[in-house]
Amino acid sequence: MRVAVIGLFPLNHVLLPGMPLPLHVFEQRYRDLVDDVESRSAAQRAFGVVALRSGTEAANKHLRTGAPDLADVGTLAEVVELERSPDGTSDLLCVGSRRFRVLHLITEGSTYLRAEVEFLPEVQGALTPQQEQRARDLIGVYDTALRRLAGRPTGDTLAGDATQLSFQIAARLPLAPEDRQALLADDDAASRLTRVASLTRRELALLERTRSIAVAPTVLRIAVSVN
Repeated sequence: MRVAVIGLFPLNHVLLPGMPLPLHVFEQRYRDLVDDVESRSAAQRAFGVVALRSGTEAANKHLRTGAPDLADVGTLAEVVELERSPDGTSDLLCVGSRRFRVLHLITEGSTYLRAEVEFLPEVQGALTPQQEQRARDLIGVYDTALRRLAGRPTGDTLAGDATQLSFQIAARLPLAPEDRQALLADDDAASRLTRVASLTRRELALLERTRSIAVAPTVLRIAVSVN
């Protein structure tokens, strides 16, 4: 696997591959990160986003208190738009791309946090057509339920690739950061689709109980536990 040193932007947010991430950058250390990113070629304008397991972005003073408590797996954020303001702040639009595992945090030599990381391969694993179709069917039921409740439009067309599909469904569900992080860290698409199918059933059950919407019993029959 490829090992690299990248700048990190710790957030109380789990960025999934293929998903957008707008950022307003105002702290000096992250202004420095943006400066460094902007100085690179267009293909290399990226940094790592890693979820904070405890604390907040504002409290993350790693230069004085040691390395922050970060998740092991993060996502590379590729900068697609960058707009600077006269006051020195910046607005960025990024999109998640490759997943990586943090091997070693580097807290010296820069105003912002860096890390040695290894990029993770995207593999399908022991995926079956039935497993992929079940995930598609469940998110279809979920989208229909939301339309009936709040007139919420159906999301984007589902991806044909199983890996992209797994992340796309994960992004549609209103999941806790812990659930999103578990999905991000899954080894392959098969494991992620199994987990996301169970989480979709859980969210459907919650809709049925709290919003008085009828969900077919066959949809909820399989246990929602991902263990």
